[in-house]
Amino acid sequence: MSSLDFSREDVLLVLQGLAQALRGQGGRHVSDKSLFIEIRSLKGFTLEQRRELAGAALAFFDLDRNAATAGGPAETLLSRDSLEEWADLLFSPWDKAHLCFSSSGSTGRPLIHRYDMPQLTEEIRAAAPAFAGRERVVSVMPPHHIFGMMYGPLVSKYLGLPLAHASPLPLSSFFGLLRPGDLLVAFPLFWKALLDMIDGGHGARPLRFPGNVLGLTATSPCPKEVITGLLGLEKTKSPPLVGMKEIYGSTETNGVGMRHDGGEWYALFSHWRSVMLPDGSRALLAAGTGQAGKTVPLPDRIIWKDDRHFKPEKRADNAVQVGGINVYPLAVAARIREHPLVRDCAVRLMRPEEGARLKAFIVPALPLDRASQAFGKDFKDWLAATFDAPSRPKSIRLGASLPVNAMGKACDWD
Repeated sequence: MSSLDFSREDVLLVLQGLAQALRGQGGRHVSDKSLFIEIRSLKGFTLEQRRELAGAALAFFDLDRNAATAGGPAETLLSRDSLEEWADLLFSPWDKAHLCFSSSGSTGRPLIHRYDMPQLTEEIRAAAPAFAGRERVVSVMPPHHIFGMMYGPLVSKYLGLPLAHASPLPLSSFFGLLRPGDLLVAFPLFWKALLDMIDGGHGARPLRFPGNVLGLTATSPCPKEVITGLLGLEKTKSPPLVGMKEIYGSTETNGVGMRHDGGEWYALFSHWRSVMLPDGSRALLAAGTGQAGKTVPLPDRIIWKDDRHFKPEKRADNAVQVGGINVYPLAVAARIREHPLVRDCAVRLMRPEEGARLKAFIVPALPLDRASQAFGKDFKDWLAATFDAPSRPKSIRLGASLPVNAMGKACDWD
């Protein structure tokens, strides 16, 4: 695969994914003729939405996001309704050498991570043997997400396979889109929804995989019982998946390794290696083109079986600074969960426009209609007695469940 393989149609696909994320999902039926809910016009989008889309698109293709002068790229994009025209305007100046992905912000404020095409190609080359014998790639992952791009447009190009995108909504009509020989690329919440739909039936018409479908899951850990369920479906209900590939990584690292069929250990991709440090711990080093010897931090604490096999132990609780003091949001959230009124909790640093302190999202252990009063003065007094000022959340929001994005990953809240 070379950078020349990334076409203007791929640019349009990214724009449609970004626009779809802005517009939100609807319950529209997905047919075989239109696997992906296509957006080709921005009529109906507000100016604010258009500006957000322009900024995201310019950032993704590593173009000048800040050029707002007369005739600059942002202003030019905003003057057009057609995403086809947007694709033309972006494809022409793009150097075809770099892509930039935004982190989900699950561990802090979202950041932009820049990759060159050789880096991306290395991972696809390392992963490709696991997909031997596939005849088509079907992805429900947004193409502007790093794993949606890697295991959608890029893997299909590398393998020379047709690519189809479907809505990330688990609709019953989705099953009718699949064919034997598909590589189905999805995220854990989607896989769980498919399993539940098969197990629960759907009226008089059962929902079934067509047979010889290989699964791939990424973005966050997929519960082992979901993978076991998909691989062990009774044939009277549905042909089971022929396998499930799990990718471990993040936007910050891209893919690090793969494991198979719910196994315990991930195998490092060939462009990574681990080395033993003097203190007995291991470090992960990039060994591929353009970044050899670069140490890349991981978002999790890792257990190593040997120098090529690993498994995540738990999320690393990276410190953030409040008033010049290091505080640990995961540790704060864990302590808040110990309160008898709290069922679950997430803590993160405020965005700059919100302030400079921690904020908490709490799922109460009692009905929401009674929670406001319960989380009043007494609870705030408990927080004051439990945490010092930098570690004490300044803002608290209550809700029925922790906020997640469309792919089930932890996300920010207002």
